[in-house]
Amino acid sequence: MDTMPVFPNPQGATGSTPRHPAGQTLRRRARLLSFLAMVALPTALSGLYEYGFAADQYVTVTKFVVRAQAPQSAAPATMGSALTGMNPMLALIEDSQVVVQYIQSGQALADLPPSLSLDQLFAAPRGDFWARMGAHLPPERQLLYWRRMIRPSLDLSSGIITVTVRAFSPQDSARLAGLVLQGAQNLVDRMSRAARANALSYALQTATAGRAQLMADETALADYRNRYAVLFPELTAQQQSGVGGSVLLTLAQDEAQLAALRAQGQTNQSPQVQILTARIAAEQHEADSLSAKLAAASGGPQSLASVMSGYAALTTAETLDQQLYAADLQALQSARNQADERSLYLESFVQPLVPASSVYPVRWLVMVETAVAGFMLWVLAMLVANMVRDQLD
Repeated sequence: MDTMPVFPNPQGATGSTPRHPAGQTLRRRARLLSFLAMVALPTALSGLYEYGFAADQYVTVTKFVVRAQAPQSAAPATMGSALTGMNPMLALIEDSQVVVQYIQSGQALADLPPSLSLDQLFAAPRGDFWARMGAHLPPERQLLYWRRMIRPSLDLSSGIITVTVRAFSPQDSARLAGLVLQGAQNLVDRMSRAARANALSYALQTATAGRAQLMADETALADYRNRYAVLFPELTAQQQSGVGGSVLLTLAQDEAQLAALRAQGQTNQSPQVQILTARIAAEQHEADSLSAKLAAASGGPQSLASVMSGYAALTTAETLDQQLYAADLQALQSARNQADERSLYLESFVQPLVPASSVYPVRWLVMVETAVAGFMLWVLAMLVANMVRDQLD
């Protein structure tokens, strides 16, 4: 019986693909080199820079709140008051937001004293390359760096404003924090004066106009008295009326006595009749004169009745203006009370202090972040490389 020839298995007894130690060694070396280039080297360079070149940065923290002069009501705010802006707590939060926005604005830079130079503070050689500010930058670039080194924050629940200031020396940090605090104080003072002026402006104008009108009424009354030589026309009229009544009473008595004499048969040649007739004529003339003074038949402006009419009109206008002025004074006092409630002030409870040690940079944290970022990039690069190699195989 013929047997089949047996040929040797070129793949070996197990049937597996022969390994290539040289290729695996090359891949391991590539992974090691990539790890060193993407993880170890950046971490080492960051550590060298942080510990060898990075400048110390000192931090000063100041905290303050914006308060109103009058104590706020503890009653809960309604939805309508919150929407219309009448909620006092909401107004304080808005004022605090204004202060925060001011510290981050170019106006804060403009309000710094001329003796302070940002180039001396942040562009000095003591700062390292990455941290210091470029020299002679335009205001817009300086503002960006300012926002990086001065960071205000507002706690909406308490209204506390926290300002963190960084600089390359403890003295500069504390000095700059004090200037920021002073600038915020000046801003709050300006806001308070503006709020008081707005609250008082209309009421003060009204009261001033009322006082001017009242003084004009008094001047008009004085001119009227001087023009007609009468201090109090009503009193003068009462006096003249009393005198006129006495004259008329005497005239009536004399006329009655004259009638009685004539009834007794005395003639006009009688001495008593002549005396009574002369007295009656004089009394009649006096009565007519007093009547003319009180109310002239022609209604002329010199009559006391006309004087009293004009005087009454002036006194009525003065009385009304006095009442209006009193109401204006009450409104002014109310406006002053409201202005006191709108008066703002800044209360600082954490003063800027000179720091004893530097806070930034956190060198070990920078190295850890660099290592983690490099490791994640290295892992991603390895995954991509393996996917590409699998596709090629």
